[in-house]
Amino acid sequence: MGKNRPLKIALDCRYVQGSFPGIGRYIYNLAAALATLETAQPFKLNLICNPQNSGEARHPLPELVAKNPSRVQLLETSAKPISLQEQWQLPRLALREKFDLWHAPYYVRPYLLPCPTVLTAYDLIAKRLPETLPGRKAKLAFEITTRLAFLVSPQIITLSQNAAQDITALYKVNPKRLQVIPPGVEEKFRPLDSPEQVHQFKSKLNLPDEYILYLGINKPHKNLARLIEAYNLYHQRNPTSKVELVLAGKEDPRYSEGLRAKVRELGLEERVNFLGDVTEENLSKLYGCAKLFVLPSLYEGFGLPLLEAQACGAPVLCAGNTSLPEAGGSHVPTFDPYNISEIATRIEEMLNNETLLTQHRQWGLEHAAQFSWQKAAAATFEVYVHTASL
Repeated sequence: MGKNRPLKIALDCRYVQGSFPGIGRYIYNLAAALATLETAQPFKLNLICNPQNSGEARHPLPELVAKNPSRVQLLETSAKPISLQEQWQLPRLALREKFDLWHAPYYVRPYLLPCPTVLTAYDLIAKRLPETLPGRKAKLAFEITTRLAFLVSPQIITLSQNAAQDITALYKVNPKRLQVIPPGVEEKFRPLDSPEQVHQFKSKLNLPDEYILYLGINKPHKNLARLIEAYNLYHQRNPTSKVELVLAGKEDPRYSEGLRAKVRELGLEERVNFLGDVTEENLSKLYGCAKLFVLPSLYEGFGLPLLEAQACGAPVLCAGNTSLPEAGGSHVPTFDPYNISEIATRIEEMLNNETLLTQHRQWGLEHAAQFSWQKAAAATFEVYVHTASL
């Protein structure tokens, strides 16, 4: 491939939709950063989308293309994610367009593409925590599709050293095929300008004056039942505290009632707030108004909400397992996510020490500032160039 011929890259954006909130955010922000990236090697970025979700409100791909029409274009396909159609429609599309490279952002992907591929593998939750899958068939399907994805992808991007170690240990992938590229933090994540803004936002969403925040989906590996129990224990130890617990983010209905039942069982209906999904407009403000952000997950491939919270000036606290200490930085206090008493103790230590909270706000801002989507895009493009030359 000549250096002056544009590299034809296909980025599979069919996952930019509500059913894949985290993956969709990753793909969209990567595409947006690639669209404005300065490179020695010219390239054309082709965003593969399904017309049924290409106008997804949170991450509008057509708007991204409209801002960068000379470098980015949409290519539509009727093949939906995780479908049989993608196994033949997308290879035909790649052959027709003569792509130099295909970036697959999910392990269920077309496996017989006619061009070299880069795979993004976020985590191995289903392997480390097989109880998160609904049954034997689901476990078998995960195992087969994951092994296939690793087999046919010359280069694999993952977001943390911990995830890379898992991929190497559990699937014997050669470390030379793995590239760790952390995600970035969007510029919209920044502290609120004034106490008046904080007050206005809390009034707008009817939020407590002081609250501990969790933001993410409510699936079992997020460990929200133990967080609720730890909050209850914290409240028992500090009965005069007015700090409430806010659980925000897209809910999987399979698990919603169980968590609400836990709240009723502990008599916390007046202290635990289920906020549900949060608009992009409100996301950074919700972080910025929190007295403390807590991420108690049993497994994370990275833990981007930690960085987002830090960038908004919220002190953070997280489980001390998998990639979370890596994402949050060396100053972040951690706990054993299975130990309810320890979670409560860490919450208590933070909330009862304003000097400590102030210090962690500053540390968090400094740590989050090291992560940008431009850095992630530049590192990803280097992987593209290397893979296309294989």
